[in-house]
Amino acid sequence: MAIIRCPKCAKSISDKHKQCPHCESNIAELNDEQVLQLQREQRIKKKQMFINHSFLALILFLGGFFCLYFLQPQEETFQWYAYTAAIGIGCIWYLINRIILVTLKKKK
Repeated sequence: MAIIRCPKCAKSISDKHKQCPHCESNIAELNDEQVLQLQREQRIKKKQMFINHSFLALILFLGGFFCLYFLQPQEETFQWYAYTAAIGIGCIWYLINRIILVTLKKKK
């Protein structure tokens, strides 16, 4: 008995299962081509999720930057800390997502 990943939901299951207990998809009826197609679809969904997260991080970064630049709050105030935190969090979040996307692209 080996542990494999469900081609549809990518969760760990036993290779003896005929039906995934998580997503209820019938694994026994899938041929190799269908399994590969489902795995490709899962990888595309995962990439799309990280691309969406990258855009949100970029919006957070740019929003904090523009608010800090145009509104010019006094230093050491709540607004200044909030805008600076938005810039920092957005930048780090964006960089992490881009690194994840690069590693996903290499795994093909």
